[in-house]
Amino acid sequence: MNRSQLSILLAIAVAGAAVAAWLGGCGGSGSSQAASTTAAGAASKTPLPAPEPTTSPPGQTQPQEQAAAYGPASKYSQSVGVLIDGIQLKDIRWSDHGAFFRVVFDMATPDGRPLLQVPHAQASLSGDGKSIRVVLGGIRSLGDSARVHTDELKVGGSPVTTIDRLPALDDQSVVYGIYVTKPASFALAGIGSPGRIVVDIIK
Repeated sequence: MNRSQLSILLAIAVAGAAVAAWLGGCGGSGSSQAASTTAAGAASKTPLPAPEPTTSPPGQTQPQEQAAAYGPASKYSQSVGVLIDGIQLKDIRWSDHGAFFRVVFDMATPDGRPLLQVPHAQASLSGDGKSIRVVLGGIRSLGDSARVHTDELKVGGSPVTTIDRLPALDDQSVVYGIYVTKPASFALAGIGSPGRIVVDIIK
């Protein structure tokens, strides 16, 4: 092989190497671009919202309703709930439900937030059946409602005439007397979230 033929073969080899390098560069660029597009598409998807936390506020457990232990109507002493020291008596409400008259004592945390637990209460009927004594345990403060700052709440209906605050034996309870027009039976229940005590006077 002479020098001229050798030069031609060398030129062909160099040209082939250049073409191979150019083709390889194009392939790499396409793969890189496809990978970038895929990553961008994955990042653009909107994530699902995070679930809301289900934990209770510090120091409080999940609510659990406690119905009257002696049925819908009783003349026996009754109690519900767990004693929680330091809670607030937020309000007192009442309403006529036809077959029974309901009195509700609303409770709260010391700073007025809803109470999750079932508060503690005891209730008993007087000997003549015309008044129900309700002891609310753990009360250390009163809310803003005018009703919790009144010693005698005039209901003025039947069967309940008044709801009076009575002297308490200690400083962590509040006592009320519910006075009725005729001998009655009652049911005591405790409810959580928000915490409240319910007294139903059966007509």
